[in-house]
Amino acid sequence: MIEQRRTPTGPHEAAVHLDDCTMASDRTHSVAVHEARLALTDAQLESCAFCRLGTELGILD
Repeated sequence: MIEQRRTPTGPHEAAVHLDDCTMASDRTHSVAVHEARLALTDAQLESCAFCRLGTELGILD
């Protein structure tokens, strides 16, 4: 899932979570696995430190 955060200029994608992550807010949308991998390479998005999606996908340690 990709979580969006509200900003003064509108929502911005902010974090990438596993589908069952309990730390994700209600402002998320599901994405395919290959889209999640691409999102993790985006400098403006972060991998959730709780569910460790990058580790699960074999991208980050």
